[in-house]
Amino acid sequence: MAIGTLGRKIVFEVSDDRVFTFSEMTREITSRWANHEPQGVKPKPEFLGAGLQTASLTITISATLGVRPRDVLEAIENMVENGTAETLVIGNRPVGNNPFRLTGSSETWGVVYNRGELARASMTINLEEYT
Repeated sequence: MAIGTLGRKIVFEVSDDRVFTFSEMTREITSRWANHEPQGVKPKPEFLGAGLQTASLTITISATLGVRPRDVLEAIENMVENGTAETLVIGNRPVGNNPFRLTGSSETWGVVYNRGELARASMTINLEEYT
């Protein structure tokens, strides 16, 4: 059963053959303000509008759960380096009103087998709203 997606290439799911999920997601929603500094009185804040939302997902990838870690790491790497913006969907609902661009990722290679076959890795991906 699909939990969510990040575009078409990254599908978070749980099934008999495959478990590919994230363990936590953080999301930050901000607003933009300017402070005007008139002389002799307190600053006057002015609302400028919404800021760009950001999100971060921590993902564990394991070959024993039916996912090829190297393939996922390479797909994310390509999305970051090509400036790809994708819609993040969790539970059949989009997160936010706009797509997110992948601004970075960090990865930890946990288990590497003989001949360099990556068996388990974890990664954090950082997203920023793209308007």
